Amino acid sequence: MLKHRLLMSALLIPGTIALFALDDFLGPSAPVLLALVMVVAARCVWELVILARSAGFRPNLVLCLLGSWLMILTAWCPALRWRIAWQQWTQPLFTNHLFLLPAGGVVIVVMLFNAVMRFSYFEPPVDRDVSTPQPGRQLATLGVELFVVAYVGVLLALTVQLRWTAHPPDDVVNIGYFALAALVIATKMGDVGAYTFGRLIGGPKMTPRLSPGKTWAGGVGHLATAGLCSVAWLCWLGPMISTRWPAWSVVSAAVFGVVVGFAGLMGDLAESLIKRDVGVKDAPTLLPGFGGLLDLMDSLLLAGPVAYVLWNLLL
Repeated sequence: MLKHRLLMSALLIPGTIALFALDDFLGPSAPVLLALVMVVAARCVWELVILARSAGFRPNLVLCLLGSWLMILTAWCPALRWRIAWQQWTQPLFTNHLFLLPAGGVVIVVMLFNAVMRFSYFEPPVDRDVSTPQPGRQLATLGVELFVVAYVGVLLALTVQLRWTAHPPDDVVNIGYFALAALVIATKMGDVGAYTFGRLIGGPKMTPRLSPGKTWAGGVGHLATAGLCSVAWLCWLGPMISTRWPAWSVVSAAVFGVVVGFAGLMGDLAESLIKRDVGVKDAPTLLPGFGGLLDLMDSLLLAGPVAYVLWNLLL
């Protein structure tokens, strides 16, 4: 298991850095990141639908995927400029952060319409002598579909806003990958700290019914490591890599790391809740040694919006 993780990390990390460097070179429309996020969303939606179906739900995979993609594409609108045949590049379609509301409304309307059609024409009755399908089944399925879009589409749409983070007070210099790297470092180094402290110290279980491997010592290690690594990145390493990236104060960087690390820890537990509640131990495997893509993205999905809010509050 450890050998697989080290090998895949040796391949994924340089490749990801190269893709992000290319994306930064191509400008604020971020086409490489968009393609990557769309693929990640598709895989995460598929894994969630598979998990839901194992518990007897029947969410519509196509609707969940299209709904999640719509939320992500809408999040890109402030960075896209649309070509008109008789004009040059126009202004962005949306310029404020309420852009997800109309897209979310469209998703809800379409899914409600699909639920109506499914109930009226496609859902077979449980009892052949009764013409009405089993009560509650459509609402439960509709709830799962909306949850999938919110969990993948909305959370990813908010997380990617870090890509367009600008350097105050002039808000001209883009420092998006400095912000995205801070998110990844806080969450993933927190995972490393949790594993290390948990193995070395052990002690009482944090959530024995939900995630038996997590201990309170590991939880403290998660927060401490996330805070220390965030200080190292935001105050020292990041500004050394690029002079465009501003150095944070130690206190602000530590607060950022601890809060984002806590959100990442809750994201890990949230995914464990989903798997335990549907009676499945693991998500469908994607990479050797890593499990499913949800196992890689769980902490980032919940920590991303928190990091975006903190970045605007603390910097």
